[in-house]
Amino acid sequence: MASPSYTEDLLEKIRALPDDKIAEVVDFVDFLRARHGRAAGTRDDRLQAAVEVGVIVPPKPGAQRSSTTEVPPVAVAGKPASEMVIEDRR
Repeated sequence: MASPSYTEDLLEKIRALPDDKIAEVVDFVDFLRARHGRAAGTRDDRLQAAVEVGVIVPPKPGAQRSSTTEVPPVAVAGKPASEMVIEDRR
């Protein structure tokens, strides 16, 4: 939380601005609040947002993966591919 003197100083600077610039400040504060809200979402919220914009394609219900041809192996330094396990949490 900002100190009271810092807050008062900021308010005085905003009050000294012309109306059109105050509108820009309001828009910017709204942007910051929205961005903070998105960043503070739960893991499920972030996953849902990724699905909605097409970054993640969810599996179809009942779909099964039987080989690495559907999901290529992930390279992990120091581990041969035979030791890799892909866990499916459906």
